[in-house]
Amino acid sequence: MHEIFGFLISLTVILVSAKLFGEIAVRFGQSAIIGELLAGVIIGPSVFALVTETPVLASISELGAIILLFEVGVSSDIREFAKAGGWATAVAFVGVILPYFFGYYTFLHFGLSSTQAIFAGAVLTATSVGITARVFMDLKKIESREAKIVLGAAVIDDVIGLTILAVVLKLVTGGTVTFGTIAQVSGMAVLFLVLAIGAGLLIAPTVFRFITKMKQENVVLVMAFAFCLLIAALSSKVGLAPIVGAFAAGLVLSSTPQKEEIRKGIQPLYVFFVPIFFVLMGTNVDVSTFNPFIPGNGQILLLAGVLFIVAVAGKAAAGFVVFKKGINKLLIGVAMVPRGEVGLIFAGIGLKNNVFGSHDYSALVVVIMLTTFVTPFALKYLITREKK
Repeated sequence: MHEIFGFLISLTVILVSAKLFGEIAVRFGQSAIIGELLAGVIIGPSVFALVTETPVLASISELGAIILLFEVGVSSDIREFAKAGGWATAVAFVGVILPYFFGYYTFLHFGLSSTQAIFAGAVLTATSVGITARVFMDLKKIESREAKIVLGAAVIDDVIGLTILAVVLKLVTGGTVTFGTIAQVSGMAVLFLVLAIGAGLLIAPTVFRFITKMKQENVVLVMAFAFCLLIAALSSKVGLAPIVGAFAAGLVLSSTPQKEEIRKGIQPLYVFFVPIFFVLMGTNVDVSTFNPFIPGNGQILLLAGVLFIVAVAGKAAAGFVVFKKGINKLLIGVAMVPRGEVGLIFAGIGLKNNVFGSHDYSALVVVIMLTTFVTPFALKYLITREKK
């Protein structure tokens, strides 16, 4: 009984604080996501400790991320994504290569081991598509050419990042890394995406024609969401993030005649679950890390400061490989900057495998959270400036 009481109180605090701080952010002309992240910091363990992440809350948060990317996929046009594919691939590759080597050499410069440097580089390759997608949606720019390139690049980024992480883990745990290992991991990821989208496009229209003949209310929405969860689960099974599968499911359903019905129906789930994801992300911030007067924090902040510069520069530069007229290259690059939950997962794996000490891990977490907080401000500025 006590556990359910604590869970319900935590959920209440999360939802209320998300709306209150989101409202404050909107009134100051910012995206609601800024308020939700700040709400998480304030109610989290390092400030008022009103909410601590539990396995149940973490699962609900993951569901929020899945719903966010599913909605983004449904709201998109798969033909437009196909057109952006070449540029998205170029942005993804540059957005992985530059941050990797920048992170690697920064860690070496600070006297850390080559293994730590390799893993730090892997952490900086991550891109949180959830953060960027939410900002584009809040600012009504999700249909823009820049958004299509960024979202496509983020999915490809996840596939590349998965491969790098698998290889680095093999090195850390003493395993052997061969060309076959790399080919197997990346091949499985690419094959899954191709099969999921290809098979979905062939089957979904027929299946949903049958579903629309059913007499129950909201049956299209329920079956669409079940399809999203299935593809997200299969995505997780092959080692990809569930959000990649959710995005692929959304893209498939965007080609069905029921697209608008699904998109509108998913909104109530979106407004409930998605803020939980961002608030809980904010609870991971330890504000004491930012206090330079605590012994050891000075070195952490110095390392974090340099890593933050190279983390931003590496992703921002990726936007400039798009040589297409009328495209805001800086907007694309900045949209790739947030590491968010993907970066935290990578860093956490490094900590669990004893690659990082607490100080090195703290520096990486500071960088991940700074890129997560700064990007919505920067995107808002670039998009509003473009409109003038």
